[in-house]
Amino acid sequence: MISGSEPFMIGKRPMSITVDDYWQWTCSNISNSGNLSILAEFIVASSIKVARIDTKMYGKMQGSYILLSPDGYRLDVISSAYIRSFDEEHPDHILFHVADKRMPDVYIFCVYKALEADRSPLDLDLWDFYVLQATSLRNATRARDMITFRSLMDQDPMRCDYYGIERTIQTAMKKNA
Repeated sequence: MISGSEPFMIGKRPMSITVDDYWQWTCSNISNSGNLSILAEFIVASSIKVARIDTKMYGKMQGSYILLSPDGYRLDVISSAYIRSFDEEHPDHILFHVADKRMPDVYIFCVYKALEADRSPLDLDLWDFYVLQATSLRNATRARDMITFRSLMDQDPMRCDYYGIERTIQTAMKKNA
């Protein structure tokens, strides 16, 4: 892993720009769609205490599932929000994009519920987490790659806050066992 202080190089000589500069340039707007999704993954990972992801393992997991819980469950983290940094107004409903190629045990739907653009995604009180055993969702979304929030609620997911994610994953996996 890198720390951020590593400089870019030219001719084997360090430049004044660093990886930290790059991160600030690419990731400073955490409200945009791509960065918000990555932030949601990090929030879930930190809640279940796997925030230090082994980059070699993470690369292998891409395409199958996002995280492996301490209990060994394969997790797919999917996020959406009522408002994005580029929105003038919040949409009438939110959508989650579900990757067909992934085969997790559990989906964790993360909803950033702020309605004003000046709110911060770092405020974890503005997030809701919905945990659903993957078999339930696969039956509901067979031929589609997205699901609306309303359709998700029809699947009766288990809602929790940041501190309850790990316990809720365990409960969801026992629910239909």
